[in-house]
Amino acid sequence: MKLIAVTLVSAAACLALSGCPSQTVKDGANAASKDPAAPGDINATDAQCRAERRLVETAVETYTILQGAPPVDEAALVPDWLRVQSVFMDLDAQGNVVPAPGSGCP
Repeated sequence: MKLIAVTLVSAAACLALSGCPSQTVKDGANAASKDPAAPGDINATDAQCRAERRLVETAVETYTILQGAPPVDEAALVPDWLRVQSVFMDLDAQGNVVPAPGSGCP
């Protein structure tokens, strides 16, 4: 939710500064306003993928430092390091952050 709010604020600032929004800005604002957890409607933008990857990687790094070992799965990060499990990213068996199947993230 915070990611969506930040994206919308950024898009609004971009619109205000540009005066005449481009189609790319309009598409980005539309994508950011959609609920990423809506079933069957997962189509992440590049910005969403990068932001979500950074968020999950930071949570994994923090968990590993404080617990002494990487998390066994993404559920181990909730609720202390992540509010909810990521729709766009998963953890592999070694604790690496990887795109979730069907998320559209590279």
